[in-house]
Formats: sequence, structure tokens, C-alpha cells
Amino acid sequence: MTTALHLAAWLVALATVTTPALADNAPAFELKLDIDRDGKIDRAVVLQDNTGSADLNIYLAIGEENPGPSRKPDFVRKALTEDRVVDLEAKGKGSLAITSCFGCGASKSTEETLTVVYRHGHFMVGGYSRSWDWGNRTSDDTVETLVGDCDINYLTGKGTVSKDLEASRPIKGKFKPVLLKDWSYEKRPKVCEF
Repeated sequence: MTTALHLAAWLVALATVTTPALADNAPAFELKLDIDRDGKIDRAVVLQDNTGSADLNIYLAIGEENPGPSRKPDFVRKALTEDRVVDLEAKGKGSLAITSCFGCGASKSTEETLTVVYRHGHFMVGGYSRSWDWGNRTSDDTVETLVGDCDINYLTGKGTVSKDLEASRPIKGKFKPVLLKDWSYEKRPKVCEF
């Protein structure tokens, strides 16, 4: 009887220790889609910890199976963004849109959407859009607000930009696709800065 009680106490203690670890590793977002357009269900999983860094894991041909620790992702992109991921959405032709925000509606906020596609055997950045609404307090205690947006289609090589509530205008020059593994926010076009 004492052995059974010790075993039961040990199992309860073990369950309490492992539960928080599993909760910390819970995905922020999961989405089923056919990103490689082979007719099989794939899954995109965004993991985001309390520090803000978001990782993207993609599982190809996973079907209805839930990816567990024994299943390794087919693609991993660590630290995809430091901003808070707020949406994961399947778009046309197998594309995946990952939207994140900084400030999220505050007086200083930006929202970015990175569109991921699978082309020619590689995960690539197919598009990038960014909008901003940034209030700066000036020396005379007034607030200067900077607003604008940019939208880049890396697959067509074209983009548009709008600043200070002007109508969107085409951006001169061509944009070339970027491998997702090589993407960083330093690679975003300068026209998307404010």
C-alpha cells in the first residue's frame, strides 16, 4: 500500500512538472493548407514565446495528423519576426500570409504581412506589406503623425507605396524573390520605412 501511494504521488508530481513545459511550447497559430500544391494537406505552425520571437514550422503532407515532438518539421524559420503575430491565413495558390504588429493600434504602431509561397522546391517570400501610424511628440509638445503603407509583390517584381494619406503610387524598380530562409527585415525595401 505504501508503495502504491508513493507511486501515485510521484505520478502526480511528474504531471505537474511537465504541464507548464508543454503549455510554453503551445503553438500561437496553426493552419492547414496545401502550400506546395501537391493535393496533400500541409500544416503551418507559428510558435511565439513571451519574449516576442516567432518561429515558423511547416510540415508537408501531414494530413490530419497533429505534429508532435516525434515529427520534425520539413521547414523551420527561427525568429521570423520579433513583433506579435496576430493572424495566419491561407491565400490563393497555396500561399500563406503571416500578419504581425508592433503597438497594435497604439499611437505608435505598425502592421506587417509576409506572404510565403512554395516555388521550384523552395519556400520563398512572395509578398510583403507594411502599414504604419506613428505619432512623434515634437519639441513644442505637439504630435506629428506619420502614416503610410507599402505593398511588394516579389513574384511580379512590382510594388506600391503611399505616405501621408496620398494615393498609392507604383515603386520604380523591380523586386526579386527572396528565399524565406534568407529573409530578414533588413531586406525589406527602403521605401517601406518611415
